[in-house]
Amino acid sequence: MKNSIKLEAVGPDWALFLDRDGVINKKIDGYVTKPSDFEFLPGVLAALATLSDLFSHIVIVTNQQGIGKGLMTHDDLHSVHSHMLRHIALMGGRIDNIYYSPYLEHENHYTRKPNPGMAMQAAQDYPMISFESAVMVGDSDSDIVFGNQLGMITVRISSTTDEAADMTCSSLTDFVTYLDK
Repeated sequence: MKNSIKLEAVGPDWALFLDRDGVINKKIDGYVTKPSDFEFLPGVLAALATLSDLFSHIVIVTNQQGIGKGLMTHDDLHSVHSHMLRHIALMGGRIDNIYYSPYLEHENHYTRKPNPGMAMQAAQDYPMISFESAVMVGDSDSDIVFGNQLGMITVRISSTTDEAADMTCSSLTDFVTYLDK
């Protein structure tokens, strides 16, 4: 762990950036194109309720190239996200905004992680966000590069240690347990 995250350090001015697939919901073979494809990972709803009390802003930043591939539409994605947000709210959690990039990986679009476009949009929408007081939680290399290049504390969701991330946790629930220590 490069940076130590203590519960006392997370305060009203901290922001949490979350990847979606593999952090909030189970990854599937293919793309989550409809609400019935979306399955929360164990403990995530309770974790999000706790995190909602700890962070001033919680946003999702997610690459969704299934749109660019023509496998789903923006409306399909909005339906999936409405389903997700409804369940999070019912369990006492919140997500302040969802930013997504519909572009294909080879297009290297400014909004596609690891590029900073979605973070810049979040900072424009929420001017009080400071990347130095932010945590990026993701399960892929692009998530960690995204957070590192913006100066965020990075948390890799993985069963193996990632030297590029500031810390590695097995799940979002494990991250909350760490914060509660």
